[in-house]
Amino acid sequence: MKTGDAVFQLYSGTRRYGKVVEVKENFKNDGWLWAKVDWIDDEKYVNSQKWKAKMRNKEDNYYISEYYRCDDIQKIDLDKSIRTLLKLKDLI
Repeated sequence: MKTGDAVFQLYSGTRRYGKVVEVKENFKNDGWLWAKVDWIDDEKYVNSQKWKAKMRNKEDNYYISEYYRCDDIQKIDLDKSIRTLLKLKDLI
């Protein structure tokens, strides 16, 4: 994974899409690669995490990570994904 990669994360049935803006190796002294992601149209996820924090009496952004371990997000071939989704759209 590298800066500029398109990625997604599946969270509780919600597919999040974003762009990797920074990568850190061994960020938490654990040997893993970590990525900072600029998420797109992410309001549903952000609102759910803020609601969870409120329900658990935590700070507003307590459950919103700044960096994601690279096995928690998946790199995607954006052009191929778009072509495949357009083919699906034509079938519907």
